[in-house]
Amino acid sequence: MPNSDEIRILIADDDQIIRDGLANVLSAQEGLNVVATAATGAEVFDQLALHKVDVVMLDVDMPVMDGIEAARRLSRERPDLPIIMLTAFEHEDSLGQAIGAGVRGFLTKDIPAPELADLIRKAQQGQHVMAERPTEILTASYVQKQHYREQYSDFIDAVRALPDHLIPTFRLLLKALPNKNIARITGLTEATVRSYVSDILALTGCATRGELAITAVKAGILE
Repeated sequence: MPNSDEIRILIADDDQIIRDGLANVLSAQEGLNVVATAATGAEVFDQLALHKVDVVMLDVDMPVMDGIEAARRLSRERPDLPIIMLTAFEHEDSLGQAIGAGVRGFLTKDIPAPELADLIRKAQQGQHVMAERPTEILTASYVQKQHYREQYSDFIDAVRALPDHLIPTFRLLLKALPNKNIARITGLTEATVRSYVSDILALTGCATRGELAITAVKAGILE
């Protein structure tokens, strides 16, 4: 008979050796029980229909539906269900996407089983848990963004000082839309849009649209 105090875990990883190994290791930890596994993000939802689960552990790279997309869908459909990304985070973009998807934990596959079990318990209790590598990536990203914000402070100030009538055109410029599309969306004439674009470039000190977009990214205005 299942122990009602056990934390029931679903593991999703397309590598069967890793998936089965994690299931065996975690189920051997006190208070944890891996009740289901999945090889793709899509299979996660099939398994959730069959099993009662307290924590979902997702790998980032999986076929059919990757871990990020699965996390987004889980956050919409099961906002009460803790999600832990268990992977070798090497890039800020995948980590940032996971954060945006509502993930509660970011753990790497090399964490010793007892420590991993403890972090799973904390995540199930509502805490956010972070392994060393994801923490390093976030810290480095924060430091770099702060550096860029200081380096591009004049550009940031110029953007903040843009007249209200230029803001809609500025936002659409950052989406790399041509004047014709900007005119259609804003209801302006193409001649007015050309004039606004020239004003925006002059006020921000940028020579081209491309320079404007790149500077906006570096300044943290355009993610």
